[in-house]
Amino acid sequence: MALIFTLILLSSSAWSASTDVCEVLNLSNCSGVQKMGRRSSAQSIPSTSTAAQFNPANVSHDRGFGVETMYQPGNAPTFSFVSGTGKVGAALVSSKVENSFFGNRVIELEEDYFERREDDEQYASEKQTLALGGGLFKNRKFSLDLGLLFKYNSDIKRVNPGAGFAVRWAFVNFGAAQYQDDVKLKFRDLVNPNTGIPYETEWEDDEYEERFTVRNYFAGIKIKNLFLDAGVINTTYKFDDDDATVIRLYSAAYIWKNFLFNLALREEESPRWRYKDEMLLDERKKNETYGGVQYSFNQHFIIGVHYNYYLLREYAASLTLFI
Repeated sequence: MALIFTLILLSSSAWSASTDVCEVLNLSNCSGVQKMGRRSSAQSIPSTSTAAQFNPANVSHDRGFGVETMYQPGNAPTFSFVSGTGKVGAALVSSKVENSFFGNRVIELEEDYFERREDDEQYASEKQTLALGGGLFKNRKFSLDLGLLFKYNSDIKRVNPGAGFAVRWAFVNFGAAQYQDDVKLKFRDLVNPNTGIPYETEWEDDEYEERFTVRNYFAGIKIKNLFLDAGVINTTYKFDDDDATVIRLYSAAYIWKNFLFNLALREEESPRWRYKDEMLLDERKKNETYGGVQYSFNQHFIIGVHYNYYLLREYAASLTLFI
């Protein structure tokens, strides 16, 4: 009778179903995709490790160990690792989240950006991110999670800290995070990719290094197996004469049986260029779309296909293993 009462209570209203049956009862036959949305905010982001880098309070607390890998033809596969005890968790995230659909836009030299877009190459950096998170308070209707973030750039040999929080109240969730980051640009004999004329720059054959601050905000709702979110990534670079970079993300996810469907829109306002028809266009506003499908064979094994995850209009495959 107690089990029947619990099931009725959890399913009585779409607006009160912010915590799923699998999480409350720890059922062994739940599919792996149901674990993907078990975080306090940004629940529609398709990757648990990406959500953790966006806000360390989103790190998975699920007991056990998980490995996520993404592969796009022509690029080396990326790996991320997550682990949890049920109350706290940790994630070691690949650096290639930057300049991807759900990541921050890091400054690049114009020629470097053009060349990698021509070759369909992902943005490369020497960074790794460690996210640590724990639940401060949690019940069926409310939870408060806190997290710490550490980004290490082996090219600069510096660790940058950050922190975040995430709140779930009934079917509503929101979160915010702030962290420091850095970038090093290595100049060479630069040539305008549109005209072929060399640039005149005071940094030619030199290096430029900058430390900056990233602020992320996310809010959304969960109605049974539907997740709807909106978020903002805000960064200002001295390299761009303090011209702000603002990225707005609107994402949705839906779980149907063993399938997880994701759709997202990215609206970016920045001094970065837009690549189109083998040309770089000076457009401050740029829009991109993302789509993905993931399927779990059981609660441990998930495969997926993603479009435009790396902002290259590419297709990539993912594999996730929970142990």
